[in-house]
Amino acid sequence: MERSGKYKITITTGIVLLTALLFAYLTGSIISFAWYEILADGFIIAACMTGLGLFIYKMDAYGMPSYVQSMIFCAGIAGIPLLIIYLYLDPAAFRVFIPIIPLRTFISGLICLIFLFLRKAGIANQTNEPHSEKPAPGPLSTKKYPDKILVRSGTGIKVIPVGDLLYIQADGDYVWLVAKDGKWLKEETMKHLQETLSPTQFVRIHRSFIVNVSKISRIERYGQQQLIILTNGESIRISASGYRTLKEALGF
Repeated sequence: MERSGKYKITITTGIVLLTALLFAYLTGSIISFAWYEILADGFIIAACMTGLGLFIYKMDAYGMPSYVQSMIFCAGIAGIPLLIIYLYLDPAAFRVFIPIIPLRTFISGLICLIFLFLRKAGIANQTNEPHSEKPAPGPLSTKKYPDKILVRSGTGIKVIPVGDLLYIQADGDYVWLVAKDGKWLKEETMKHLQETLSPTQFVRIHRSFIVNVSKISRIERYGQQQLIILTNGESIRISASGYRTLKEALGF
């Protein structure tokens, strides 16, 4: 695990929780919610932000258009907590709550704008990442790349020939090594694998995926996005920077 990864997760969790609690306090105190109701509302908002954020992250890897992701996130942040409050309060109490719904919607909109800004900044950073990490080629390079990866499997150790890998998928501080005959979880970082494996055989096409170029069956266009189709039929979205890197690796 990388300490920077743990640090980012801790900071993000703290910011989400603090934002949600402030959101709940600002709106709940206006209509004199009890402290435990404000606290519960804050945790509900935090859970929505976290759950929707993870959902968007997963769907981004599988080609969901960014505008659809943004709509789902914003609608969820604004609507899910209100729905839960509606189910929790009796009709008379909810009528007292109705006047602050516009304020909650406004604050939800601000959170969504911040989310969209951070998302755009993250995509821009991702676009520049492959160029900053790409090592300068050496004319007399004799670097040897591993031909196998070892993974714990039950009580034993699985030896996976790198040539059998279809792709590698990020999962927090772990990665999934996916081959035709199965998938295995390994505690490793994408950056380390990107630096360790042969750059002519394994290309990082997305922040969450490294693919074995010999397992690519074809490349297809889906709307404004590119997808690779692997020999096992699976499809993976390619980022803009990943597409450039892949074209260089394939020589077209």
